[in-house]
Amino acid sequence: MKSGILILFLICFVSSKFMSFSASDSLKDHFQSKFKIGTSVSPNELNSGASFIRKHFNSITPENELKPDAIINQQACQQRGNNVETQVVFNQGTRATLSFCQNNGIALRGHTFVWYSQTPDWFFRENFNTWGNYVSRNIMDKRLESFIKNTFALLKKDFPNLKIYSYDVCNELFLNSGGGMRPASNSKWAQIYGDDSFVFKAFQFARKYAPSGCKLYLNDYNEYIPAKTNDIYNMAMRLKQNGLIDGIGMQSHLDVGYPSASLYESAVNKFLSTGLEVQITELDITTNNEWNQSVLFKDIFKIAVKNAARIPALTVWGTHDSISWRREKNPLLFGANYAPKGAYYAVMDIAA
Repeated sequence: MKSGILILFLICFVSSKFMSFSASDSLKDHFQSKFKIGTSVSPNELNSGASFIRKHFNSITPENELKPDAIINQQACQQRGNNVETQVVFNQGTRATLSFCQNNGIALRGHTFVWYSQTPDWFFRENFNTWGNYVSRNIMDKRLESFIKNTFALLKKDFPNLKIYSYDVCNELFLNSGGGMRPASNSKWAQIYGDDSFVFKAFQFARKYAPSGCKLYLNDYNEYIPAKTNDIYNMAMRLKQNGLIDGIGMQSHLDVGYPSASLYESAVNKFLSTGLEVQITELDITTNNEWNQSVLFKDIFKIAVKNAARIPALTVWGTHDSISWRREKNPLLFGANYAPKGAYYAVMDIAA
């Protein structure tokens, strides 16, 4: 008799736990008291994946649609730029993404203004000409300011109800494993300026023109490698001293073999010691072992939850494995056709 009662108790207990968990299987709902849950999207997914995106995410980072090469228009620059005024034009894909965010009340992470990659070479040349000479720092100052000014102005004009809560002003400034800024051979920004002054100018202009409530971020990858942690920390502190920065973005492209959760947490703590916000901006974890992936995803989310008062958003870089930029190693919470994986259940267990 006692064993029957025990079995009945266990059935009821497990059932109640399952029903509680199943009340909402939405990522954003489970973490709504902690931080935003974001993802990156491409315009191709906005139709087929619309209901999935709306269900799980309350923040979107356009995968490519706000990068410089997507919104700086060479022909317009040559026709109307007078060699200094950067002309910003949103193409169909950019507009589709921004419209999706605005129409569904999903907040936007802007990404990005200053980046060594996906920035047209002609943007740094006389008359915006493909074969022109490289311009002076003075000319580049004007182009950088107008680029940031005109981007924010067009966002306000065409998407007045879009909530832009943060923006990556500068992205991937430092060498892969740290130890200093990218050199002129790897960055046209460094080539034109010859120093890191462009970083401060970019944040100055962003502070001047960003909409109210938009936090300004310094974003980078391999941020858990100690030398690079120090690079990012030192730059963030210099920017903070000038009142120009609000947060540090940790891209967090991880693997189950490296880094360990403890090494990652050391970087989080170092960045939080600046007094700035921290966001996890591009999380994915490559693996050939889904159990180990589940463990590390859960550990990263636990670190974020523990520091939720100063981590306002956690973004995974893509919705499901099949369309990830690292798809061959299944790096996300959902597999093909948005099927939840062990990592998803592990993460949801934290919230439950």
